[in-house]
Amino acid sequence: MNRLKNTVFIVIVIMLFLPVLQNIFHPFKIKALHGAYIPAKSVPFTFHGFFTDTFQDPFNKYLEEHIGFHKLLVRLNNQIVYSLFRTARASEVVVGKNNCLYEKSYIEAYLGRDFIGKDSLDEKVRKIKFIQDELKKKGIDMIIIFAPGKATFFPEYIPDYFHPRRKSISNYEYLLQSFKEKGINYIDFNNYFILMKDSATYPLYPQCGIHWSAYGVAIAVDSIIHYIEHIKHLTMTDFGWNGFDVTNDLRTPDNDLSEGMNLLFDIHHYPMAYPKLYFKENTATYKPNVITMADSYYWNIFGTGIASRLFNANTFWYYFAQSYTPENVEGCDIKQVNVLNEIEKSDVIIYLSTDATLRKFAFGFEDKVYDLLKKEADKKAISDSTQENRIYFIEQVIRNDSIWFQEIKRKARVKNISVEEMLRKDAMWLYEKEKNQKK
Repeated sequence: MNRLKNTVFIVIVIMLFLPVLQNIFHPFKIKALHGAYIPAKSVPFTFHGFFTDTFQDPFNKYLEEHIGFHKLLVRLNNQIVYSLFRTARASEVVVGKNNCLYEKSYIEAYLGRDFIGKDSLDEKVRKIKFIQDELKKKGIDMIIIFAPGKATFFPEYIPDYFHPRRKSISNYEYLLQSFKEKGINYIDFNNYFILMKDSATYPLYPQCGIHWSAYGVAIAVDSIIHYIEHIKHLTMTDFGWNGFDVTNDLRTPDNDLSEGMNLLFDIHHYPMAYPKLYFKENTATYKPNVITMADSYYWNIFGTGIASRLFNANTFWYYFAQSYTPENVEGCDIKQVNVLNEIEKSDVIIYLSTDATLRKFAFGFEDKVYDLLKKEADKKAISDSTQENRIYFIEQVIRNDSIWFQEIKRKARVKNISVEEMLRKDAMWLYEKEKNQKK
């Protein structure tokens, strides 16, 4: 009996001291935690802090985070909650049916619960249409791309407590209809992926991630290339794939949600296919200069180097807040960028957004660029008006001079054009001469 008591006592003492030993010597390798958080900082002891209670809470938080086996215990706690209640202890992560993981914002977007209102969207669409038309005058094409949303693709796995049958109009549905009516260029991968859902060779969405699969990205990129070739009348790099790596070992970002859950054990999932991409160029190949404003869905294209292989100048304006290029992977604040100047260097402007971020459409780009182009258009209109008034004045001067007007008639007969056309030509020639003399 005494031996049992002693053994129990020793085990308890070892268990009490193991965290301390782990914290000092790290004899056991503990898997790091994933996710964004601000680690607690060490707080220096002061008598003032101690007696005013400003020392204790920060110190307790720091001690808790740095105790031995803290990461293991966090994973253990998360695993228990997930296994017993099918709940994720990770911000915004929702465990759906069949262990399909979502972010809450995607479910709300699909169900129309983040709808920002018709008036707000109408104003945004009006500005986007103006931007598209003004850029087209400069030889620049703008394309809106609806990236697929996971809840829109997998509505059947949405948990019942969201009441998925109570669906109203979404930002995506309203914008799609408005774009059709206004003649705005767009590609709708949301609907395209749903149409392919039962026939796609491999999964278009991972079970444990929120972004489209590598296979889905490859299909989307191929479609984007063909769309650009069509509207720009050019031939781009031949893009495709030769076979797939099909594996249960998920590659980034196919497990971004499950990683953020910080469980002890991996969630059982179906295998994913990773295409073996190829890029072929020839003498007819043209690489356009492209700026893409997008949410995180574009990282699968920009961060993997696909965009660099297809485009010449290749800029990624992340949420129209940060600007990234292959030469500047650290990025810079968009406020440091001469937006209109960069746009005018481009051949194509792409706005890409999944339905979960359409509540922020179009990340403020529509306001900033609309204002810039509107000022430019108004200035040109004033200039054109002034020019037209001056040309009209010159025409009247010529008309009132009988000898001069007879000469206009003679030149019209010689050139076999109308008198009015000849009058216009001479007046414009005199206007340009007058303008050049003022320089």
